[in-house]
Amino acid sequence: MTDLNQHLHERLAGSATTSGLVNLRDLGGLPTIDGTRTRHGVLYRSDAPYPDDEDPATVDVWPPAAVLDLRAQAERDAVGHEWAEGSVLHHWPLYDAAAPISRDAPDLVELYRNILEAVPHRVAAVVGVAAQAEAPLLVHCAAGKDRTGITVAALLLAADVDPDAVIADYLATAANMTSLRNRWTVKGKEVTIAEEWLLTPQEAIEFVLDRFLSAPGGVTGWLREHGAEQSDIDRWRVQIRE
Repeated sequence: MTDLNQHLHERLAGSATTSGLVNLRDLGGLPTIDGTRTRHGVLYRSDAPYPDDEDPATVDVWPPAAVLDLRAQAERDAVGHEWAEGSVLHHWPLYDAAAPISRDAPDLVELYRNILEAVPHRVAAVVGVAAQAEAPLLVHCAAGKDRTGITVAALLLAADVDPDAVIADYLATAANMTSLRNRWTVKGKEVTIAEEWLLTPQEAIEFVLDRFLSAPGGVTGWLREHGAEQSDIDRWRVQIRE
């Protein structure tokens, strides 16, 4: 790296907001297909927290009452963050091969296909966690994009959120990926990963939605086929919808 490139790299890393979560948002206010909206303060999504993070100012309630951590144990150990006693942690490793690491560029459509075909029961099981958890529930992985994106899509579609709104929420992550890379740099995480790991291609989330919605019975049928209880789906809908 030249001196100029090194200088620009250091300026970019230093200018990013690295003292807290950069891909955090409350999924309230999303439109449903029957004209209502999702409640605020029920479901959050984000990237992974670090031990010295400042409390975020972008959500009304912090820390979350419940946390669904989709990372592998090795990812959690590498970061070392522990939640305060008031937050109930549900560690639910979804698919270890979806951890962003230094390796060949992934085909995200193929990655999402693999998740839905290899561990559909683990995706479906999150409805039960969400239905039983106190609000707000935070869902996160490392970047808050791939594993989190699929999981959140299932939860939102189960509540009849407009598919276009689900797609738009996934795409909203794109604006945060430069800050995430900078955050990882400052935190000492290995960042020599393929750029594709930080992309948010629309065709990838559209593939996921098509799998859910084209199943017999739609997303509810897909979830039930892979182990979700109808009572949990019904309870979740009541919790998140206005």
